[in-house]
This record gives sequence, structure tokens and C-alpha cells, in this order.
Amino acid sequence: MPDATARLEVAAPYTRTREDMARDSERQAPKLPTQEPAGEGPVEDAGQTRIKPFLPMMRASEYLAYKSRPHPGPAFPGLGKRNPVGAATAVAVEAPRAAISLTGPDFDGASDVDGLAPPDTHGAVGTQEFVETTNTHVDIFDKGNPANRISTPQAAFFGYFNQTLFDARAVYDSTWNRWILTTDAFPESANVQFFFIAVSTTPSAAGPFFIYQLNITFNSGDFWDFPQVGMDQDSIIVTANVFDAQGNSAADMFAVPKAALYNGLGFAVPVFTGLVGTLAPPIVLDNNSSTFLVAAPPSGSALQLYTLRDSSRAGVNLSGPVPIAVDPYTMPPPAPQPGTNDPANLLDTGDSRFASASTQFGNSLWQVHTINLVGFAAPRFYQINTATNSIDQSSFFFATGTSFDFNASIAANRDNDVFLNWNTTDPPAGTNVQVRFAGCDHTAGPCFPGPGTALFTSGTFLTGDFDPRFGLQRWGDYSAVTVDPSNTRQAWLVNEKIDSAATWGSRIGAIGF
Repeated sequence: MPDATARLEVAAPYTRTREDMARDSERQAPKLPTQEPAGEGPVEDAGQTRIKPFLPMMRASEYLAYKSRPHPGPAFPGLGKRNPVGAATAVAVEAPRAAISLTGPDFDGASDVDGLAPPDTHGAVGTQEFVETTNTHVDIFDKGNPANRISTPQAAFFGYFNQTLFDARAVYDSTWNRWILTTDAFPESANVQFFFIAVSTTPSAAGPFFIYQLNITFNSGDFWDFPQVGMDQDSIIVTANVFDAQGNSAADMFAVPKAALYNGLGFAVPVFTGLVGTLAPPIVLDNNSSTFLVAAPPSGSALQLYTLRDSSRAGVNLSGPVPIAVDPYTMPPPAPQPGTNDPANLLDTGDSRFASASTQFGNSLWQVHTINLVGFAAPRFYQINTATNSIDQSSFFFATGTSFDFNASIAANRDNDVFLNWNTTDPPAGTNVQVRFAGCDHTAGPCFPGPGTALFTSGTFLTGDFDPRFGLQRWGDYSAVTVDPSNTRQAWLVNEKIDSAATWGSRIGAIGF
């Protein structure tokens, strides 16, 4: 059973108003540090673009060796079949059993204005607004008229200018009508690295926010990376990967009572350390007394499930991990782009981590990650049964038999309608990076997402976000899809696209049944 080996003591927040943010919007955010954490190589400028490093859950040298090896994939015409590594039979991607379509706005989100890559697109939908977070800005869009947009640099939003902010996230609490935004800062010293939690004081993201500033360095030289945020009925749950000075990694987790956050109170909470990384918290849709967190190691045949109980109480308890058996998997290969044979223009598809929050309702926990499917990058979703510690259903999904599909996210509603969002490239078809979506209507039986639908197709390939450590183009580490609290048969998604060869962009859309 994991122990709470650290403790966070956090003072009452400061308040940031829209006027505060507007006043500070012209202040310059600092550049990235010149040394990557854990001593594994420099963070270099790629021309005018500053590359935020990707830290895999293994040594950088091992990640480079895997991504550099050949991953040949057979080409199948149209919507074909692929044989998973080690499997005796083919896996067919069936046509979806119920149509999901664009049901609302479809528009451009944030783009590269500060020369920082990748964007790490994330966001959430509320009753009035859609909020997008990237590594550069917080953008608030009116749901009814997305042209009504408030764009604020991250540093101005959180009121912090000492170090570069990165890996921002946004969630919306539809029970209490509050926005929760988080972001991470590069360390100020070996013993100081700040993580920020912003909580709206009203249902509107355009109103004031409480800003909590947490020093999350518990051991000198640690680096806190890839934070995720979820919630249950009582608490906001935060996880992150932590790299020590020797490059070893594990995950941390803590839960903060909503009663403190939403009322602008200070708090003191235990922190569970040494957990399996990357650990994804859930968005819990009911009042279950147990909250389930899950991790997917870079390769293997089991997911790792933790159970959190009494998340807002003094006796908070975390147990696990319990292995959940799945078909064997390995990390995805890089994704090629049409129009370029330069290996330096392969897109980095990351490791096999769960990159965004799960959805929990009843005994179901929904998650998705990108893995290797005979030389192709392909997402696979899971419906985990938390009562039996087993998989109720699981399926790969991809656009065509020759596509590379990655950077996926998933959400579900209380009826187990499922919404999916991901990126695709298809070199034989000449298809540049797409933002795609799919879904499953619970009334249609088991979930087979099928090839999905293109929300947006980029007009060119990306060459401007080169990461010299791995010899790949940096791609966003995550995307998001969230259920609309005003219509739970609808969801809003955000993902990365390409505006020009040297410029990332993002696309936002509302989809539903």
C-alpha cells in the first residue's frame, strides 16, 4: 500500500481579476531554461522556436533507441486489418454502429504566437464557455459565438513571471459550476518549483480566479512534470511525474478538498509518492466512495489500478496498484508526414501513457492510449471494470489501413456514450495531420469507433518544431474531449493542427449524437 511520504501546506490564495490579467498581458514571459532536468541533455532553440522537452517514463537514451529503430508496417487498402504484435488473429476495425457528427461550432483555437512548442492543447466545456489551455495562452470562447474570445498569456493569467509555465490543464465542475485550471513552472532553484491551481469564483471563466501557488519540490533536484487534474465529488485530484537528480522517475498524487479550494482557504494535504507513472486521475460522474487512478507502463500486458478513498478527509487512503490484464503492447512508432521523406520530420507520438483524465461512472473507468500496432501508431481504448479488475471491452481505432493515429483523448457520459478525439497522418493517401473524432452510442451495443470523421485537415507538414534530442518533430503531448454539461449527448474537443510548416495551431469543435 502506498504511503503518504510528503505533505503540502499551502497558504490562502491570491485573487486575479480580468483587469489584473489585462494589465499584465504585455509583460514578457521568461524563456525556457538552458538545461533539461535530470541532466539528460540541453533544451535547444530550433531556429526561433523554443522546444519544451518531452520526458518519457524511461531513460532518454532508451526512448531514442526505440524511436530510431525501423517499425515497418504493411499497407492495406482502405479500412483494413492489422495484426497486433504477438497476436494470432487480425483485429478488424468495424464501422461505427451509430453515427456521431459535428453538432455545434467548428473553429480555430490558439496558435503559436510566442515561439514555444509544442502547444499541449487541452480544454473543457462549461455551461457558458469553452476554455482552451496551451503552453502559451488561456483562451476563453463563448459557446454560442466563439468569435467572442478572451486570450490571455499564461503568465498574465496566473500572475507569475519568474519561470516559463507549461503543461496547463482545464476542467469544469458541473456540480458546483467552477472552473479549475492548473499549470506547471520550471524550477526556480533545486528546492523550489511551483505548481498553480486556479479556481473560478463564479461559473464564468471570464470572472475572478483564486490562484494557489504550491511548491511541489519535496527532494532537492526533483523535477515535477506532466501534471494531470481530475476530480471526484469531494476533491480535486492532481498527479504528476517526478524525475530525481539521477533521472529516476515515478508519480506523485495528492487530493485537495473542494471545500477549501472553492472558498479561498489554505490547506494541508498528504502527498503519495513513488507511484507508477504516468498516473491518470478520473473525472468522477457520481458519488462513488472510491476513486480510481490508472497508469499504463511504456510496455507490458497489464494496466496498474489504484483506489483512492476518503479523498477529502484526514484519513485519506490510497491502495494498489492492482494489475489489470490487457493484450500485450509496446510504445508507438513515430508518425511520418506526407510530402517529406526527411526522417527529421517524423512526428513524435510519445510513449504509451494515459495522457488525460479518465471518466469514471459506476463500475466503469474509460481510458485510451496510443501504442504500436504492427509498425503503426494506433489508439486503443478500454472500459475497465473496477468491480472485477478486468476489461469489459477494448478496441483499436484508426482512420485507414495506412494511417498513423495518435494523441487520443476520451470522455463518456453517465449513459456510457463515448466520445473520442485524436490526430492522424496518412502518407500513402497524401493526408497531412488531421483532427479526427468518433463515438459510440450506448444504445447500439459494444463500442466499435470505426475510422471516425475528420474535423480538420492541415494543409502542409510540420518542420519547425524539431527536437534535437530525439531527432523528431515535437507534437502536443495531449488533447482533450469533454462532455457538455448543457447537453450530455454532446462533447467539445480540442487538438493540435498545423498552420504552416513552422507554426502549430489548434482546432475546436462540438460533436454529438
